[in-house]
Amino acid sequence: MVPSIKPVIGITCSIVSHNNIPSYNLHEKHIQSVMQAGGVPIIIPTGPEVMAEVWVSICNGIILSSGEDIDPNSFGAHPSTKIENTNKKRDLTEIELVKYAQKQSKPILGLCRGATMLNVALGGTVIQDIETSNNHSQQAARPEPTHYIQIDKPSQLYQILGSSSIQVNSIHHQAIDQLATNLKKVAIAPDGIIEAVEGVDKTSPMIMGIQWHPEEMASEDATMQGIFDAFVKACKN
Repeated sequence: MVPSIKPVIGITCSIVSHNNIPSYNLHEKHIQSVMQAGGVPIIIPTGPEVMAEVWVSICNGIILSSGEDIDPNSFGAHPSTKIENTNKKRDLTEIELVKYAQKQSKPILGLCRGATMLNVALGGTVIQDIETSNNHSQQAARPEPTHYIQIDKPSQLYQILGSSSIQVNSIHHQAIDQLATNLKKVAIAPDGIIEAVEGVDKTSPMIMGIQWHPEEMASEDATMQGIFDAFVKACKN
């Protein structure tokens, strides 16, 4: 019996110090959500930009994962006094991954940091520190939803989630500022923070950025798992 071919999903990761040794790090929930959707996850490390083309070529889709702040130099800004840990090499790797994913017509999904990184890679900018009435750095457990968002009905995200108003978790202090010209906002928080974006070209492969953490909610919420189901399905085409 010939096994069915499953799409390979490349997921970016952070570098952390483990026992004083620089190590690659990716929250397990990213892996679980992709596998549950029928994809084969592989972890893409930070590395030379020339490798990005090869990494994209062996993947059917790319997920830009969560992690550290985006280096202001990556979008032509001066650093805020409230900027946290950054990794310029990771930024450069992910910018190249987005470039080659578009060249090779591969779907892209950005999660939390990944949503803002997607925007930067396409020419947008970042709010380096959110100071709003809405709490975007929740104290509740990571899978717990803490605030509502409004979703535009004529959007892929609305079709996936089946609602124009849902509760999401929120664990970020950065967000999208100036939107890249080939992205459109499709969801916002009550304070106006952009919570989701999609590509403006409906004929192109799926491009979506999600500011919250659906991977943390997916094991308990089938609706959130639906985001990964839809992405992996897009990667099969």
